[in-house]
Amino acid sequence: MVIDYSNNSGFSKVKWEDIFIRPLLDRELGILSRLTERVKSVVLVPDLEDSLNWTHDNKGEFSVKKLTNLLIEGEGDEINFAFDKIWKLKVPPRVRNFLRMLAIDRVPTKDFLVKKGVHLQNIMNVCPWCDREQERVNHLFFKCNFIVGFWRRIFNWWEVGWKMVSGNFEEFYSLCFNVKLHSTRKSLWLIAIAAACWSVWLARNEMVFERKVLSMDTLIFHSKMRALLWVRVAFDECMVQERLWWLSSSKCKFDSLNSKPVTLSWRYPPHGWLKFNVSGMATEEATGCGGVLRDEEGTVTALFPGPCDAIDAYSAELGAIITALD
Repeated sequence: MVIDYSNNSGFSKVKWEDIFIRPLLDRELGILSRLTERVKSVVLVPDLEDSLNWTHDNKGEFSVKKLTNLLIEGEGDEINFAFDKIWKLKVPPRVRNFLRMLAIDRVPTKDFLVKKGVHLQNIMNVCPWCDREQERVNHLFFKCNFIVGFWRRIFNWWEVGWKMVSGNFEEFYSLCFNVKLHSTRKSLWLIAIAAACWSVWLARNEMVFERKVLSMDTLIFHSKMRALLWVRVAFDECMVQERLWWLSSSKCKFDSLNSKPVTLSWRYPPHGWLKFNVSGMATEEATGCGGVLRDEEGTVTALFPGPCDAIDAYSAELGAIITALD
């Protein structure tokens, strides 16, 4: 409280290093200096107990809802993004949260961290795709020539026309959301878009922090595999034609298990057991595998996608089994 750091003659001398658990950044020292001046200007009223009052509320009461609105507004820029379009997506919660961060421009790119006063050690503030432009959200996800080519291939995969966007996520997601598809197929399309965005970010992290080099084909493969796994989790009642899925998802049929023999439906594992469903695929360009682990209630507890060394689909599926056992 104010009284703890004040005395009759003004602001008391405080050893800030005893209060904070780490050295303050330059920008934080500036904030602390301004805070000190504000505390100095406070006139204490004898016999009146200190209290916390939140200046962003007329009643002085803190609320998570109000704080959320303030964080979304950022530095005063109005954001009209319809976040319910994200919350309704049938994708993992952390992916929904990541898309929200994209919408409000809070993804921790290198340029974002530099502006926040973070010192990047041995890391250049450049795009990992082109190695020329600064790593800003709009460039990293939408403007870089490499990533534009990536989105063209994702859209072509669904036989949807690609339209160049200015770099704003709201414009990009509006383009995706307004694609004319029916019911379930529209949901699958949006899952694929979410998987592609998430795959781009994960690939970026591998390139920046692990010094990996990822090709366009690998990024496309990861996006398709991740989308397929999420679709299987979100729509248990659907059977996906996997061979067509990899080539052209728009031609892929999604049949209901209700119209198939019961023997084709997924069975729950025995009490106390876990069940792994795996899949492997191979094309002329790449091979890969993936798996979904579920408990006795059918709840997904783990999943994995990734490339593998295989000469055909059967070897790829064997690789998936080995990976699952590991």
